[in-house]
Amino acid sequence: MPAMLRQAMNWTSFIGWCSVAVQTSLDFYAQRSPTPLLLTMVLVLEVLCASETLQIAAGILRGDFALSFVVHYTRSMMLFVAMPHAAVNGTIAKLILMAWSLTEVGRFPMVLFPKSKLLKTVRYATPLITFPLGAGTEAYAAYLVLLETTNNMFLKGLLGLIVFTNVVGGVAWYPGMIKKVTRSLSADTKKTN
Repeated sequence: MPAMLRQAMNWTSFIGWCSVAVQTSLDFYAQRSPTPLLLTMVLVLEVLCASETLQIAAGILRGDFALSFVVHYTRSMMLFVAMPHAAVNGTIAKLILMAWSLTEVGRFPMVLFPKSKLLKTVRYATPLITFPLGAGTEAYAAYLVLLETTNNMFLKGLLGLIVFTNVVGGVAWYPGMIKKVTRSLSADTKKTN
């Protein structure tokens, strides 16, 4: 993929996720559910982000393929199965959208300016807050839909996998996330001394 196209996609994603964060905040303030237009925008942005998984698999981008796959599989299930389901209310959907958007708003500046040590630290520190919020609300949304899914064992398995991955995997991944922030801060401190 040409670097200019990748850069355009990154700027589009950053601006888009900033817009999602602002709109979701406004929806919280107005106590309204996410609109279909906002969810469509999130879907487009998620397709852009999920394309990174394919780029990682093809060796175009560096990254953790398994983690990227799990993140985008879960987001797709939330967008297509959980959020449209009557068991998942607007507050849960907004919490999920807020976690996703703030995660990406914290990530894309580092992608756009990869030499910045400060942006790298922000990128690693942001999920310390957004990951528990996002993983927790995703697991809860999947659990609510799972409880109401009776005849489709395949769907129950997919939803159960999200609950398991987000709870057990989340607990397992979190210490590694803390280590990344600590290493990033240590590298910054060593360079300023």
